[in-house]
Amino acid sequence: AIYDLMMKHDFRIVRSVRLKVDHNLLVKPGAKRSDITEIYSHQQALSQCEQYLQAFPGVKIIPCENTAVAAQKVAEGDGHAAALSSRSCMKLYGLECLEAGVQDQGSNFTRFICISKNLEIYPGADRTSLMAVLPHEPGSLCRVLSRFYALGLNLNKLESRPMPERNFEFMFYFDLETPVYAPEFLQLMGELPSLCEEFSYLGSYSEVV
Repeated sequence: AIYDLMMKHDFRIVRSVRLKVDHNLLVKPGAKRSDITEIYSHQQALSQCEQYLQAFPGVKIIPCENTAVAAQKVAEGDGHAAALSSRSCMKLYGLECLEAGVQDQGSNFTRFICISKNLEIYPGADRTSLMAVLPHEPGSLCRVLSRFYALGLNLNKLESRPMPERNFEFMFYFDLETPVYAPEFLQLMGELPSLCEEFSYLGSYSEVV
């Protein structure tokens, strides 16, 4: 959904940060695990706690806008709801933590991007994101990947995204590890128009961990 919005509104990525995320089971003070009939959280958090949630048969799992809203709903409720949220939200809404660090993976990181309507490239930018629509024919993705290899550009991420207006066709999202002014990257940008039906330069930036 984020990729779709980036394309629709023509935004650029200017910064990126990866944060370690811990999910906690928050309830109103005095509530017990046996009291819980509903669990709220953002869909991403629910996915990251999927195995943990299997221990709550019969409990209704309800996605909401974000983990802060989930905590707020619990605080405003009657004591039968819980939230998968952060400790800061626990303090903000006066909740208690029944169980801490309930995410399925201990090394649970979420990537956040800072976007701008205008292209901004800051010193130290060493990662670039691109979105491309390739010809719907055999070998089109291979040709692009071969150019990455030939130019010595390290590919950090590759994702496909279905195109709603085209049946069984995809756009591709690439993260490349390359300084923005590297000759190899400049050469790639000159070659992409002939390899793609269309492509979008989403920005060059540094990522903080």
